[in-house]
Amino acid sequence: MALRTTVKVGDITNLSDARYCAGMGVDILGFCFESESEKYIDPTTFTALSEWLSGVKYTAEFPSYQPLGIKSTLGNYDSVQQIQVSAPYQIDALKKLSLPIVIQIEAADFDSLGSVVDEMQLHRDDVEYYILENKHETNQLTLDDALRLAEQFPILLGFGITPQNILPIVEKSAIQGISLKGSHEIKPGYKDFDALADILEVLEVDEAY
Repeated sequence: MALRTTVKVGDITNLSDARYCAGMGVDILGFCFESESEKYIDPTTFTALSEWLSGVKYTAEFPSYQPLGIKSTLGNYDSVQQIQVSAPYQIDALKKLSLPIVIQIEAADFDSLGSVVDEMQLHRDDVEYYILENKHETNQLTLDDALRLAEQFPILLGFGITPQNILPIVEKSAIQGISLKGSHEIKPGYKDFDALADILEVLEVDEAY
């Protein structure tokens, strides 16, 4: 299975999501390693999940930990290929860990599009991807803004994506990929994959041609 663009699915909390995404050709799976989070994945569970999978990268997601906490936490996990944080000021300290860094940018945390651009410009040489999100649909960052920024920065688009617009976005913009999220199981072993499937199935490449 292959997809038309790079896809990261974060907030993975269960084997059902992980196996489904890997089977669909998702490139990157993200797991939260902060023990206070409801999405926390402990080292034993992460090892068990990763043993079922192949061909994907693993991102360690740290929404709030500081660099020292990140460093000590990562010592308990194997097979991590990226670090994702939401505080760009941490980058200088995190570079010492010698892992690619992904910055998650939430539009509501900034007072204008200009301040978003300034932050991205400041760290562009040290970041593998910026994940742009707009959970509260603030006007600091529109979908058109994000697509224009993709001409300057390595962006995974994390908002404004629908089954109807995803192909034009992928085929006609400079976006390097998209960022989606997993969800909790309804009960162990049972999932409703509709939200992910609606996007991923549109992105499938017919490998027979």
